Amino acid sequence: MKRLGHPPGRFRYESGSYGGPGRGYMPSIICYKELKPNSWKEHFCLVKPDGILNDENAASSIAEKHLAAAQTIIATGGDPQDFALKLRHEGYKNVTDFRVVNE
Repeated sequence: MKRLGHPPGRFRYESGSYGGPGRGYMPSIICYKELKPNSWKEHFCLVKPDGILNDENAASSIAEKHLAAAQTIIATGGDPQDFALKLRHEGYKNVTDFRVVNE
């Protein structure tokens, strides 16, 4: 996953992929919430379910591109709601009961 800047506040976003071998990979963006300085917990995971790919790196690359575009909104004066709407318009949906797998 690649870390990018984030909207102001106690949240951090990382692009990546969701899925696995034999199931395919979908572009994903995970949001971490800061519990205290230097202490982060997974808060929610967004997945683009209409983009199932066989290549994990390709899925991560798409998510990175979409996250960077949403970050541009914040950098040009947009607010966190505009950031979220940009990702929703790209087709990202919240996943319940997600698991983070560390390599």
